[in-house]
Amino acid sequence: MSSGGGLWDTANELYAPFNTQSRENPRFQHVFPSGAKVEFGHLQKETSTKSWDGAQLAMIGFDELQHFSERQFWYMLSRNRSTCGVPSRMRATCNPDPDSFLRKLLAWWIDEDGYPIPERSGVIRYFIRQDNKLEWFDSYEEAYGAHKEQIDNQELFVKSFTFIRATLDDNPTLLEIDPAYKANLSAMFEYERKRLLLGNWDARPMAGELFKTHYWRYAEVSDLPRFQRIVRYWDRAATVPSDLYPDPDWTAGALLGVGEDNRVYILDVVRVREEPFDVLRLIKDCAASDAGRWGDVQIWLEQDPAAAGKQEVQNIIAEMKGWTVYANPKRSKKLSYWTPLAIQCKAGNVSLLKGAWNGMFIDELAGVTDGTQNGHDDMADAAGGAFMMLANLLYNEENALAGKLRL
Repeated sequence: MSSGGGLWDTANELYAPFNTQSRENPRFQHVFPSGAKVEFGHLQKETSTKSWDGAQLAMIGFDELQHFSERQFWYMLSRNRSTCGVPSRMRATCNPDPDSFLRKLLAWWIDEDGYPIPERSGVIRYFIRQDNKLEWFDSYEEAYGAHKEQIDNQELFVKSFTFIRATLDDNPTLLEIDPAYKANLSAMFEYERKRLLLGNWDARPMAGELFKTHYWRYAEVSDLPRFQRIVRYWDRAATVPSDLYPDPDWTAGALLGVGEDNRVYILDVVRVREEPFDVLRLIKDCAASDAGRWGDVQIWLEQDPAAAGKQEVQNIIAEMKGWTVYANPKRSKKLSYWTPLAIQCKAGNVSLLKGAWNGMFIDELAGVTDGTQNGHDDMADAAGGAFMMLANLLYNEENALAGKLRL
């Protein structure tokens, strides 16, 4: 929101002619002379919706709705109320994401190939939620006819909804100001180009698209620079092969550093299939080895969202006294971790320290798609997680004096 050219910067430009008062504490607000307010906030976590309890919001706007959860979206509808005479409404911008709850919600507006149906763009439909399911209608009259008695008794209520398709070509002002932007989108991975440039809601990466073998560069020990930060990230599993599970997930730990040359170096990757006790021993052994060779190394453990996962991570941290260990909540969308690293690989900004692990690592990453492939993605998760932790760490350090926080 507060990043350069983001919502807050745009709001400052947009509302300046209306003599608003701009505030950034405790919330980002523009207050108009009439007393009307436009307020900006985040929903970083599922529970962040509770910070809006009691609010009366005549208009709620979501930016990039595909990044929010279904629960967040529907819960905020309960805050969408008005006593000022302005009709309550919700508006949202979004980009295609086949794994977002929006894909199902927008199904009527999307064709079988994943592209919006032009003649349905902007068509208003109506729905009723009953027994936790949405029942759709082509008109209010149709909905009323189907549930007349319940609607009259205010047991059911009808809401309207529409989706308006748009692509970059619908924004001629941006194309005129920055004609190179279209070229930027065209240069992305094919699945991202289809999503962000062409508006396809079903586009997914194909195997070999994200981490092509020829993207990787190699470094000898003598080539390594001094490092700004080094992180070891663990994607853990606790299953050994058995008759029931002959090919279970691996525990994988990836060691990544950012050099003073601002390049990313993948320094080591390990993977095992062991019981929890042996996994803990491996994490300790790597911590000691990493510290002896590289000095200050942050250790990150991916944490499953369930209560048992949180307790498991806390138990490991308790066993790691003397080490800098953090927990990171597991992301449901693997691409959010893989893609940033893949972009840097494609740009030639990532080097592998030559080692016996190189081959298995390259082979696995060449096969990852969107998490639905038949092979494994544990090393990809570990490397992607380490890269994201490095990026967030350096971002927050660089912006600490400016008082900025990456959410």
